[in-house]
Amino acid sequence: MNGCESVKERDTELVLRVARLYYEGGFSQDEVAVQVGTSRSNVSRMLTVAKAMGFVEIRVIAPLSRQEGISNELQKSLKIREVHVMTSEPNESTLNTVGRAAARILVKALRPNQTIAISWGRGLEATIHEIQSDLISGLKITQLMGSLSSIPTAISAEEVGRVLARNLNAQFIPFLAPIFVSTPEVRQNIYQERAVSETLKLARKADIALVGIGSKGAASSELVITDFNLSASEEKNVRQKYAGDVAARFFDVNGNPVSAELDSRLIGLTLDEIRNIPKVIGVASGADKALGVIGAARTGLIDVLVIDNACATAILKVLAPAAVKSA
Repeated sequence: MNGCESVKERDTELVLRVARLYYEGGFSQDEVAVQVGTSRSNVSRMLTVAKAMGFVEIRVIAPLSRQEGISNELQKSLKIREVHVMTSEPNESTLNTVGRAAARILVKALRPNQTIAISWGRGLEATIHEIQSDLISGLKITQLMGSLSSIPTAISAEEVGRVLARNLNAQFIPFLAPIFVSTPEVRQNIYQERAVSETLKLARKADIALVGIGSKGAASSELVITDFNLSASEEKNVRQKYAGDVAARFFDVNGNPVSAELDSRLIGLTLDEIRNIPKVIGVASGADKALGVIGAARTGLIDVLVIDNACATAILKVLAPAAVKSA
Protein backbone atom coordinates (compact mmCIF):
# COMPACT_ATOMS: atom_id res chain seq x y z
CA MET A 1 0.00 0.00 0.00
CA ASN A 2 1.54 3.31 -1.04
CA GLY A 3 1.55 6.55 0.95
CA CYS A 4 -1.30 8.23 -0.92
CA GLU A 5 -3.56 5.18 -0.47
CA SER A 6 -2.68 4.84 3.20
CA VAL A 7 -3.89 8.36 3.98
CA LYS A 8 -7.42 6.96 3.76
CA GLU A 9 -6.65 4.80 6.80
CA ARG A 10 -4.90 7.44 8.82
CA ASP A 11 -6.28 10.31 10.77
CA THR A 12 -5.38 13.62 9.10
CA GLU A 13 -4.71 15.27 12.45
CA LEU A 14 -2.22 12.53 13.32
CA VAL A 15 -0.41 12.99 10.01
CA LEU A 16 -0.22 16.74 10.62
CA ARG A 17 0.96 16.22 14.18
CA VAL A 18 3.72 13.89 13.03
CA ALA A 19 4.79 16.37 10.32
CA ARG A 20 4.91 19.25 12.79
CA LEU A 21 6.89 17.30 15.35
CA TYR A 22 9.44 16.22 12.75
CA TYR A 23 9.80 19.32 10.56
CA GLU A 24 9.01 22.10 13.04
CA GLY A 25 9.84 20.50 16.37
CA GLY A 26 13.14 19.01 15.24
CA PHE A 27 12.44 15.59 16.74
CA SER A 28 13.91 12.46 15.15
CA GLN A 29 11.58 9.87 13.65
CA ASP A 30 12.24 7.56 16.62
CA GLU A 31 11.33 10.37 19.04
CA VAL A 32 8.18 11.18 17.10
CA ALA A 33 7.19 7.51 17.15
CA VAL A 34 7.45 7.43 20.95
CA GLN A 35 5.39 10.62 21.32
CA VAL A 36 2.51 9.45 19.12
CA GLY A 37 2.66 5.80 20.18
CA THR A 38 3.54 4.13 16.90
CA SER A 39 6.53 2.63 15.10
CA ARG A 40 9.32 4.46 13.32
CA SER A 41 8.26 2.90 10.00
CA ASN A 42 4.73 4.28 10.45
CA VAL A 43 6.17 7.72 11.16
CA SER A 44 8.19 7.51 7.94
CA ARG A 45 5.10 6.55 5.96
CA MET A 46 3.07 9.39 7.51
CA LEU A 47 5.77 11.89 6.56
CA THR A 48 5.57 10.61 2.99
CA VAL A 49 1.79 11.03 3.10
CA ALA A 50 2.16 14.56 4.46
CA LYS A 51 4.34 15.53 1.49
CA ALA A 52 2.13 13.77 -1.05
CA MET A 53 -0.97 15.54 0.25
CA GLY A 54 0.68 18.96 0.15
CA PHE A 55 0.88 19.38 3.95
CA VAL A 56 4.66 19.76 3.71
CA GLU A 57 6.66 21.71 1.13
CA ILE A 58 10.43 21.40 0.92
CA ARG A 59 12.41 24.03 -0.98
CA VAL A 60 16.12 24.23 -1.69
CA ILE A 61 17.12 27.88 -1.43
CA ALA A 62 20.56 28.93 -2.63
CA PRO A 63 22.38 31.56 -0.58
CA LEU A 64 22.16 35.13 -1.82
CA SER A 65 25.38 36.83 -2.86
CA ARG A 66 25.60 40.63 -2.58
CA GLN A 67 28.40 42.41 -4.41
CA GLU A 68 29.69 44.68 -1.65
CA GLY A 69 32.11 46.80 -3.65
CA ILE A 70 29.83 47.78 -6.52
CA SER A 71 26.87 48.10 -4.13
CA ASN A 72 28.74 50.66 -2.04
CA GLU A 73 29.96 52.50 -5.14
CA LEU A 74 26.43 52.84 -6.51
CA GLN A 75 25.11 53.82 -3.11
CA LYS A 76 27.38 56.86 -3.21
CA SER A 77 26.96 57.63 -6.92
CA LEU A 78 23.17 57.36 -6.90
CA LYS A 79 22.76 58.84 -3.40
CA ILE A 80 20.50 55.97 -2.29
CA ARG A 81 20.34 54.80 1.33
CA GLU A 82 20.82 51.11 0.47
CA VAL A 83 21.91 49.42 -2.75
CA HIS A 84 21.96 45.64 -3.12
CA VAL A 85 23.69 44.32 -6.24
CA MET A 86 22.95 40.61 -6.43
CA THR A 87 24.82 37.80 -8.19
CA SER A 88 22.90 34.73 -9.30
CA GLU A 89 23.71 31.11 -8.69
CA PRO A 90 24.55 29.15 -11.88
CA ASN A 91 21.11 27.52 -12.10
CA GLU A 92 19.02 30.53 -11.10
CA SER A 93 17.87 33.43 -13.26
CA THR A 94 19.03 36.90 -12.26
CA LEU A 95 15.41 38.05 -12.05
CA ASN A 96 14.61 35.37 -9.47
CA THR A 97 17.75 36.24 -7.50
CA VAL A 98 16.79 39.91 -7.39
CA GLY A 99 13.24 38.92 -6.44
CA ARG A 100 14.45 36.75 -3.55
CA ALA A 101 16.67 39.53 -2.25
CA ALA A 102 13.88 42.12 -2.47
CA ALA A 103 11.47 39.71 -0.76
CA ARG A 104 13.83 39.27 2.18
CA ILE A 105 14.34 43.02 2.50
CA LEU A 106 10.58 43.61 2.47
CA VAL A 107 9.81 40.89 5.02
CA LYS A 108 12.56 42.14 7.33
CA ALA A 109 11.01 45.62 7.25
CA LEU A 110 7.45 44.50 8.01
CA ARG A 111 5.76 45.35 11.31
CA PRO A 112 2.18 44.74 12.49
CA ASN A 113 -0.54 47.04 11.13
CA GLN A 114 1.55 48.43 8.29
CA THR A 115 0.33 49.27 4.79
CA ILE A 116 2.35 48.25 1.73
CA ALA A 117 1.63 50.02 -1.56
CA ILE A 118 2.80 48.37 -4.76
CA SER A 119 3.21 49.14 -8.45
CA TRP A 120 3.74 46.37 -11.01
CA GLY A 121 6.22 44.69 -13.36
CA ARG A 122 8.39 41.61 -13.80
CA GLY A 123 10.64 42.53 -10.87
CA LEU A 124 7.66 42.70 -8.54
CA GLU A 125 6.30 39.44 -9.91
CA ALA A 126 9.58 37.75 -9.04
CA THR A 127 9.56 39.36 -5.59
CA ILE A 128 6.06 38.47 -4.46
CA HIS A 129 6.43 34.82 -5.40
CA GLU A 130 9.46 34.62 -3.07
CA ILE A 131 7.64 36.08 -0.06
CA GLN A 132 7.64 33.80 2.95
CA SER A 133 6.76 35.22 6.34
CA ASP A 134 5.29 34.26 9.67
CA LEU A 135 1.88 35.75 10.31
CA ILE A 136 2.12 39.49 10.91
CA SER A 137 -1.14 40.94 12.11
CA GLY A 138 -2.98 43.84 10.54
CA LEU A 139 -1.09 44.11 7.24
CA LYS A 140 -2.79 45.86 4.33
CA ILE A 141 -1.79 45.80 0.68
CA THR A 142 -2.91 48.39 -1.83
CA GLN A 143 -1.85 49.86 -5.19
CA LEU A 144 0.01 53.07 -6.02
CA MET A 145 -2.11 53.56 -9.13
CA GLY A 146 -5.17 52.24 -10.90
CA SER A 147 -5.33 48.90 -12.65
CA LEU A 148 -3.81 48.67 -16.08
CA SER A 149 -6.14 48.02 -18.98
CA SER A 150 -4.66 46.25 -22.00
CA ILE A 151 -1.32 45.44 -20.37
CA PRO A 152 -1.06 41.65 -19.70
CA THR A 153 -2.80 40.89 -16.39
CA ALA A 154 0.10 38.78 -15.14
CA ILE A 155 2.02 41.96 -14.45
CA SER A 156 -0.83 44.27 -13.41
CA ALA A 157 -0.72 46.00 -10.05
CA GLU A 158 -3.98 44.33 -9.04
CA GLU A 159 -2.68 40.83 -9.76
CA VAL A 160 0.62 41.56 -7.97
CA GLY A 161 -1.27 42.96 -4.99
CA ARG A 162 -3.60 39.97 -4.68
CA VAL A 163 -0.73 37.47 -4.73
CA LEU A 164 1.31 39.49 -2.24
CA ALA A 165 -1.67 39.78 0.11
CA ARG A 166 -2.27 36.05 -0.10
CA ASN A 167 1.39 35.24 0.64
CA LEU A 168 1.43 37.61 3.63
CA ASN A 169 -2.05 36.70 4.89
CA ALA A 170 -2.84 40.39 4.52
CA GLN A 171 -5.92 42.37 3.52
CA PHE A 172 -5.91 43.56 -0.08
CA ILE A 173 -7.55 46.87 -0.97
CA PRO A 174 -7.58 47.16 -4.80
CA PHE A 175 -7.52 50.44 -6.66
CA LEU A 176 -10.89 50.28 -8.39
CA ALA A 177 -10.11 52.65 -11.25
CA PRO A 178 -8.33 52.59 -14.62
CA ILE A 179 -4.74 53.70 -14.65
CA PHE A 180 -5.45 56.54 -17.06
CA VAL A 181 -8.45 58.40 -18.46
CA SER A 182 -9.19 60.55 -21.50
CA THR A 183 -9.04 64.01 -19.89
CA PRO A 184 -7.97 65.72 -16.65
CA GLU A 185 -11.63 66.53 -16.01
CA VAL A 186 -12.59 62.86 -16.07
CA ARG A 187 -9.72 62.18 -13.68
CA GLN A 188 -11.00 64.79 -11.24
CA ASN A 189 -14.51 63.32 -11.39
CA ILE A 190 -13.18 59.83 -10.65
CA TYR A 191 -11.20 61.22 -7.73
CA GLN A 192 -14.52 62.28 -6.20
CA GLU A 193 -15.66 58.67 -6.00
CA ARG A 194 -15.44 57.45 -2.43
CA ALA A 195 -13.78 54.11 -3.24
CA VAL A 196 -11.08 55.85 -5.26
CA SER A 197 -10.47 58.66 -2.77
CA GLU A 198 -10.25 56.21 0.15
CA THR A 199 -7.72 54.03 -1.69
CA LEU A 200 -5.65 57.08 -2.59
CA LYS A 201 -5.69 58.18 1.02
CA LEU A 202 -4.56 54.72 2.16
CA ALA A 203 -1.77 54.60 -0.44
CA ARG A 204 -0.52 58.06 0.53
CA LYS A 205 -0.20 56.92 4.14
CA ALA A 206 1.59 53.67 3.27
CA ASP A 207 4.57 52.68 5.41
CA ILE A 208 6.37 50.85 2.60
CA ALA A 209 6.19 51.00 -1.18
CA LEU A 210 7.44 48.18 -3.38
CA VAL A 211 8.00 49.38 -6.95
CA GLY A 212 9.26 48.05 -10.22
CA ILE A 213 11.44 50.40 -12.26
CA GLY A 214 10.67 50.72 -15.95
CA SER A 215 13.23 51.95 -18.44
CA LYS A 216 13.43 53.47 -21.91
CA GLY A 217 12.62 50.86 -24.53
CA ALA A 218 11.32 48.27 -22.07
CA ALA A 219 8.22 46.54 -23.45
CA SER A 220 6.05 47.35 -20.43
CA SER A 221 6.94 51.06 -20.46
CA GLU A 222 6.34 51.29 -24.20
CA LEU A 223 2.93 49.64 -23.83
CA VAL A 224 1.89 52.13 -21.17
CA ILE A 225 2.85 55.08 -23.38
CA THR A 226 0.90 53.58 -26.28
CA ASP A 227 -2.15 52.94 -24.08
CA PHE A 228 -2.30 56.57 -22.98
CA ASN A 229 -3.32 57.47 -26.55
CA LEU A 230 -1.45 60.77 -26.42
CA SER A 231 -1.42 63.24 -29.25
CA ALA A 232 1.20 62.42 -31.87
CA SER A 233 3.40 65.35 -30.86
CA GLU A 234 3.17 64.58 -27.13
CA GLU A 235 3.84 60.88 -27.62
CA LYS A 236 6.95 61.76 -29.64
CA ASN A 237 8.02 64.13 -26.87
CA VAL A 238 7.60 61.46 -24.17
CA ARG A 239 9.43 58.78 -26.14
CA GLN A 240 12.34 61.13 -26.85
CA LYS A 241 12.73 62.43 -23.30
CA TYR A 242 11.87 59.63 -20.91
CA ALA A 243 14.51 57.48 -19.22
CA GLY A 244 12.16 55.38 -17.08
CA ASP A 245 9.02 55.21 -15.01
CA VAL A 246 7.75 54.19 -11.60
CA ALA A 247 4.04 53.45 -11.14
CA ALA A 248 3.47 54.84 -14.68
CA ARG A 249 5.00 58.21 -13.73
CA PHE A 250 7.57 58.93 -16.45
CA PHE A 251 10.79 60.88 -15.83
CA ASP A 252 13.96 61.80 -17.67
CA VAL A 253 17.49 60.74 -16.76
CA ASN A 254 17.69 63.61 -14.26
CA GLY A 255 14.52 62.51 -12.48
CA ASN A 256 12.27 65.25 -13.85
CA PRO A 257 8.71 64.51 -15.06
CA VAL A 258 8.53 64.48 -18.87
CA SER A 259 4.84 65.08 -19.60
CA ALA A 260 2.32 67.24 -17.78
CA GLU A 261 -0.37 65.94 -20.15
CA LEU A 262 0.37 62.33 -19.28
CA ASP A 263 0.53 63.04 -15.54
CA SER A 264 -2.74 64.99 -15.61
CA ARG A 265 -4.61 61.93 -16.89
CA LEU A 266 -3.01 59.29 -14.69
CA ILE A 267 -4.93 57.98 -11.68
CA GLY A 268 -2.54 57.29 -8.86
CA LEU A 269 0.07 58.77 -6.59
CA THR A 270 2.41 61.46 -7.92
CA LEU A 271 6.18 61.13 -7.69
CA ASP A 272 6.15 63.58 -4.77
CA GLU A 273 3.56 61.46 -2.94
CA ILE A 274 5.54 58.26 -3.51
CA ARG A 275 8.67 60.07 -2.31
CA ASN A 276 6.90 60.85 0.98
CA ILE A 277 6.37 57.15 1.78
CA PRO A 278 8.91 56.30 4.53
CA LYS A 279 10.51 53.30 2.77
CA VAL A 280 10.43 52.80 -1.00
CA ILE A 281 12.03 49.59 -2.28
CA GLY A 282 12.88 49.65 -6.00
CA VAL A 283 13.47 46.46 -8.00
CA ALA A 284 15.07 46.11 -11.44
CA SER A 285 16.97 43.49 -13.41
CA GLY A 286 18.97 43.63 -16.63
CA ALA A 287 21.35 46.03 -18.36
CA ASP A 288 18.43 47.59 -20.23
CA LYS A 289 17.11 49.03 -16.96
CA ALA A 290 20.16 51.24 -16.36
CA LEU A 291 18.70 54.57 -17.54
CA GLY A 292 15.45 53.95 -15.67
CA VAL A 293 17.29 53.19 -12.44
CA ILE A 294 19.45 56.31 -12.77
CA GLY A 295 16.40 58.47 -13.39
CA ALA A 296 14.48 56.85 -10.53
CA ALA A 297 17.41 57.44 -8.18
CA ARG A 298 17.52 61.11 -9.19
CA THR A 299 13.82 61.56 -8.44
CA GLY A 300 14.84 60.97 -4.82
CA LEU A 301 12.06 58.49 -4.17
CA ILE A 302 14.08 55.23 -3.94
CA ASP A 303 15.37 54.35 -0.45
CA VAL A 304 16.42 50.76 -1.13
CA LEU A 305 17.51 49.56 -4.57
CA VAL A 306 17.79 45.87 -5.50
CA ILE A 307 19.36 45.10 -8.88
CA ASP A 308 21.53 42.49 -10.58
CA ASN A 309 25.16 42.76 -11.61
CA ALA A 310 24.33 43.39 -15.28
CA CYS A 311 22.18 46.38 -14.38
CA ALA A 312 24.81 47.70 -11.97
CA THR A 313 27.60 47.45 -14.57
CA ALA A 314 25.47 49.22 -17.16
CA ILE A 315 24.71 52.01 -14.67
CA LEU A 316 28.41 52.55 -14.01
CA LYS A 317 29.07 52.73 -17.76
CA VAL A 318 26.51 55.52 -18.04
CA LEU A 319 27.75 57.38 -14.96
CA ALA A 320 31.49 57.00 -15.55
CA PRO A 321 32.23 55.48 -18.99
CA ALA A 322 35.87 56.51 -18.98
CA ALA A 323 36.54 54.93 -15.60
CA VAL A 324 34.87 51.69 -16.63
CA LYS A 325 36.75 51.55 -19.94
CA SER A 326 40.12 51.97 -18.23
CA ALA A 327 39.36 49.49 -15.41
